[in-house]
Order: sequence, then structure tokens, then C-alpha cells
Amino acid sequence: MSGVAAAPPATGTIRVLHVDDEPGLGDLVATFLERTNDRLAVETVASAGEGLDLLADAEFDCVVSDYDMAGRNGIDFLEAIRAEWPDLPFILYTGKGSEEVASEAITAGATDYLQKETGTDHYAVLANRIVNVVERERARSSVDETQRLFSELANSADDVLWLFSHDWEDVVFMSESYEEVYGEPRSTLHDDASAFLDAIHPDDRERVRRAMARLSAGESIDIEYRVNESEEYGRHVWVKADPITDAAGSVTHIGGFTRDVTDRKAREFELASAQRQYEAMFEDPNILAAVLAPDGTVRDVNRTAMEYIDADFDAIVGRPFSETPWWGDDDALERDVEEWVERAAAGEYVPFETEVVSSDGRRVVSGVFRPVTDDEGEVTEIVVSDQDITDRRGRERVLREMYEVIADRDRSFDEQVRALLELGRQQLGVDYGTLSRVRGDEYVFEVVDADGGGIDEGDVVPVSATNCEIAVERRETLAIGDVERDAPEETDRAGFSEWGITCYLGAPVFDDEDVYGTFCFYGSEPRAEGFSEWEVTLVELMSRWVSYELQRQQTNDRLDRFASIVSHDLRNPLNVAQGSIELAEETGDLDRLADARRALDRMTALIDDLLVLARSGVAVDDPSTFDLGATAERSWANVPTGDARLRVETDRTVRADGTRLEQLFENLFRNAVEHGGTGVTVTVGGLDDGFYVADDGAGIPADDREAVFEAGFSTASQGTGFGLSIVREVVDAHGWQVHTTDGPAGGARFEFTGVASGE
Repeated sequence: MSGVAAAPPATGTIRVLHVDDEPGLGDLVATFLERTNDRLAVETVASAGEGLDLLADAEFDCVVSDYDMAGRNGIDFLEAIRAEWPDLPFILYTGKGSEEVASEAITAGATDYLQKETGTDHYAVLANRIVNVVERERARSSVDETQRLFSELANSADDVLWLFSHDWEDVVFMSESYEEVYGEPRSTLHDDASAFLDAIHPDDRERVRRAMARLSAGESIDIEYRVNESEEYGRHVWVKADPITDAAGSVTHIGGFTRDVTDRKAREFELASAQRQYEAMFEDPNILAAVLAPDGTVRDVNRTAMEYIDADFDAIVGRPFSETPWWGDDDALERDVEEWVERAAAGEYVPFETEVVSSDGRRVVSGVFRPVTDDEGEVTEIVVSDQDITDRRGRERVLREMYEVIADRDRSFDEQVRALLELGRQQLGVDYGTLSRVRGDEYVFEVVDADGGGIDEGDVVPVSATNCEIAVERRETLAIGDVERDAPEETDRAGFSEWGITCYLGAPVFDDEDVYGTFCFYGSEPRAEGFSEWEVTLVELMSRWVSYELQRQQTNDRLDRFASIVSHDLRNPLNVAQGSIELAEETGDLDRLADARRALDRMTALIDDLLVLARSGVAVDDPSTFDLGATAERSWANVPTGDARLRVETDRTVRADGTRLEQLFENLFRNAVEHGGTGVTVTVGGLDDGFYVADDGAGIPADDREAVFEAGFSTASQGTGFGLSIVREVVDAHGWQVHTTDGPAGGARFEFTGVASGE
């Protein structure tokens, strides 16, 4: 339709229709307007009718019309134009100026009103008015066209299309998909155009505000953020927007689109996760990995594998895998690699174990050639992955050697321990290996394996001079790679300050529940990286075997002792009983049965003592507090004492197992009565760290003071020989010590030390 301005040409020309019936004035106005602004092209007619005809045939950007014209005045002309061209800019330019005319013109739809003046200066004002109204109309038309295009796109797109005013105060257009994507109704934008910010993740809002400011300043933006509170901001959107400017370059509107990219982000996340997983597996520092083409050409190699050889990555990629430096120019091995590649290229899973070349010598690796196929089953790649098992093979060798040592029953226990110490020293690279025995404050070198002299088996030093004291006190393995670095508080020990021991690895050795000593290794060279987990485990395995053997030996010794006692001490009364019964049967002398009964009573006593002895050596785990005097008196009442007397001279309490404490007193009291006579006096008294039991009987000869604690030893004709053995077992079970000496008034005195007080 004619009369409506098209988009301005590249020259920016503004076509003006000037209507005025004053002769000569139209041409004059046209001349001055075109001279004032070279964008203006003015065509003049003398009547409204001519103007309407011209508008019907041609396109104009603006109409300038006089008011007082013959036939049809300017207002009538304006009304006719508005009926056909409602948006065409119209300026009423008249010499008849009055508020009434101006009001009538504006009411009729005039774009502007300007009164004619004398002189030529006012033509510049008119030219400026023309340019302004045309630019405004063009901008409005551009917005309308943009809005129309947005509406059409919105009806056919899933994207959110939108148009805002330059200051974000008004929403010109927002497509319906906004509600689904943002989770908010469009109506919330009517009262507050920026209400869409409330649907954006709180952590993303400030970034979006900065993007909005950039758009208002004339920049284009491309941004992603999270939206939709009802979905816990689980939607990801991509926004692309541009500022819309007028001819002067000022931002009038901001338009763009918002696209839901949640699915794309999920795929990107999955791909990124898969890539990270691939990289984590491929770059695992514990494996050597390579990717090959089906023909064996190297496509990729991980960093771990590259560290084994002196070559650049670029020099490896593209080469046949069999010709790479890992195989050390070994023709036979290269042929093996070629065969493995061919088998994998044929779809076979090919495990292998071989040697490869590394910067520190040949290493043993174990791995697989694994084919990778496409959907059609064609092999597209071969993945080679293997692990360096050199250290594992070394550990297996050490364990085999250790097993051979401990399984060799032709060696004595000391020989086995010495072989283990030698094996451990070789593995750890230290100077000394020792099985020690800790006795109170003394440290005894029982078995030693060392380079050079300085330590001999049987040597005794204060336990405080050694790091073994720590392992014994803690009852756990102690590893010190460098005493100065790792345990500076231990540098005052003689082992470091005088003997130069700078590294130590030792584990406690147990004898039942008690710490026997340590199985340890030490040297004069500090270790930069300490002892490894494997080295600690190896020493612990060795120490456990030594503990087991010691306990087994004790058990065997006890069984041997019991067997000897049973075979010897029970045989005599058994023979008596058998013989007496046979004589009674042969002669009818019933007095012989009394002899048999006494022999059977003797056997019963021996068996009871043997059972007590077997149980007495079990370690005490849960001691209680007992009054020594009260316990002694209860025990005295359980023993046939005749005219013997008990005197208690202590009010101490001790931590002990009550039953076994009574066994100890009963056997001591029985021993005193058996050897000291019925008139003997037995005294129970206290010591600084224990107690004593003394009698005024015959005493114990100095040569027998250790032997009295052996099972079966007795100087009394009626004794079983187990009483003091039971005492020794009770003492050991509590972790006490016992010493035998003369009493102050003669007789025997048994002193018990290391006894925990009950106070």
C-alpha cells in the first residue's frame, strides 16, 4: 500500500510531501528544507486533493501541510490521511497560530504542530521536526516488525522468545514457553518485568544482572544459567540476546531467546564424566597403557609407560608397537609382541607376562592385549594394559624363602631364627637383625645376625638404651626410618647417641600373653622414605612365627613334663595299688586293701595337682582387688595345718585373680607344714611392691632354691612335688616375680614382687 514509508535507503533520504496553496511559498519551503538538511527530499503541491492523489501513487516519509487552504483545510486533509495511512507522520505547519487550532490538530492525529514565522531561521526548526518524527515512526515500525517476527517464531519454536525495553522496565513480548521453562506464569512479568530473576538459581542471579547491564549498554551477550525453582533449578538454559538501537545508535529495546539445554548439559556431563573416567584409568600411575591401531601402530601411550623409556611421545606415536624401546631390541620378544597384536586384531583377548626395558633395568610386567570393537563387531582399536609386578615377584620370592626356613624341621629353632634374620636384613638393607629377650630392665641379645662384629649373642644391655623398649611398652610394631627426623625425642638413647643406630624396625614377640622380647632390625644409615608397608608386614609375619614357635615350645615342654610326671610319678602308686589288690585276692589279707586305698588316694592327689598346674599358667586378664590378710586366712582354713600357726603382718591389698591367689597361699602353707612340722609358724607380710610368705621351719638348701619350683620336685615323703610348681605358674600368670631366700628366724621365705597394689 502506497503512502507508508519503507525502510530507509542506505542514503537515509527522507521524502517529504509539502502541501500549501500560497503561490511560490511551497517551492521556497522546499528549497530551504533541502538546503538545511541534505537528507530531505521535498515535493510540493498546492491543494489537499493533489496531496491525496500523490500519496496514493508514491511513498512518503512525512507530510507537512498548511492549515488555511481553499477547498479543504489542513485538518480535513489530516483526517483524510488518517483514514488511509494512520501511522504516516503529519506536521501541521500554519501561519494561523492559535491554541484552538493546535488542539484541533492534535486531536485529529497530527504528529506535530509548528507555527510559521518570518525569516528563514524557522526552516531549520521545521527540518529538525521532520527528521525527529520520521525517526520515531521508523523506530516504532521496526519494533512492530520485530514483535511480529517474534510472535511468528514463538508459535513454531520451543525456545523462549522475548523483547524488553532498554531499561528492563517493560516486557514488550514474552512467548508462552516461558512458563514451562522458567516455571513461573507470564503474568508475574506484567507488574515487574524483572520478576524472571526470581526463577533463576540464586548463585547465578548476579551474573545474569551483569549480563543485563551489558545489554543495556549496547553489548550482545551469550550466557548459560539454571532456572525453575519448582524443579530445584534443575533446568539449564542458554540465552543469546542483542540490543536494538535507533538510527542514532541508542538502545531502545533488548531482544533475544532462551533455549532449554538441560538434555545437552546432561549429555555434556556424561561425556565429561566418561572422559574423566577414561583419563583416570588410562593415566593410572599403577599401570602401563597404550592404544594401538588394529595393525599394531601406536596411537596413544600413558605417562607411566613413557617414564620407563628415554624417548619422546611424538617419536613413539605412529610406530609399530613391536619396534618401540620397551622391548629392548630383543628379536624374539618383538616377534611375540607382533603375534599378540595379530591375535588381538582378530578379536582375541590376549593375556601376557614378560620383561620390558626401563631406565633402572629390566622389569617384569603382566597384562593383556584387549580388542575394542564397533557395533558391527569390527576391531577398531587394541588397548594394551599391564602392571609392573617386579616388586610383587620379589615379595613372593622372599615369602617362599621364609616358608622354606620355617618349614625346615631339620634346623633348630635358633638356626631358623638366624636364617629369618639374615633374610630380613637382605630385604631391608640394614646392618643388624636380632631376636631379643627383655627381662625387666635387661635386654638380652639371644640370636643375632649382623655384618661385622660389635654385638654377640648373649650380650646384655639396658633395655632403655634400645628402641625396642618402645615396641615392648606399646606391644606393637615400631618403624623409624630416621631417628632424628621421625623420632627426635628418642635421640638421647644410647642406641642412637653411642652406637649410631639411625633406623629401626621391630615387632614384639609374645610368650603367651606376655612380651618375651622383640624381633627387630636396625642400621646406621637413615632411610629417606622410611620403611614400606610391605617391609613392616614382613617383619610382623616373622615375629608372629617366632611367637608361635616359642609358645609351641612351651606347650610341648609342659606336655613333656606332664607326660614324664604321669609316666613316672603315677606309675609307683599304680604298681602299689595293683600289687596290694593281687595279694589281697591271693591271701585274703584285707589289710592289703588299705595299702591299695592309700596308693589310690596318692594318685588322686597327683591328678588334682596336675589339673591345677595345667590351669595355673593361663594369663590373668581381669584381676580384682583382694585383701592379702583376709585371703591368707581363708586359704589357711582350707589346709590341714595341725598345730601350725598363721601370723598376718600386713594390711596391703593387691590386684589378682582370687582363686589363683588362694591356690598360691594354700600350696605355700601346705609346703611349710609338710617340711617344717606341725608346730611351724607361717608369716604373711608386705613388701614395697609385693608381699612375702615365710616360715620358721627347716628352710630350703641354697642349691635347691630354683629346683623347688620344678614339677615333681619334693623332699617330703608324702608330697606330690607339684605344690611350688603351681606357685610358679600362678606367679607367671600374673606377671610377678618370685625369689626364695632364708627367713630372719631360719626357715624358708618366698618374696613376690611386681605385684600391683589394690589401692
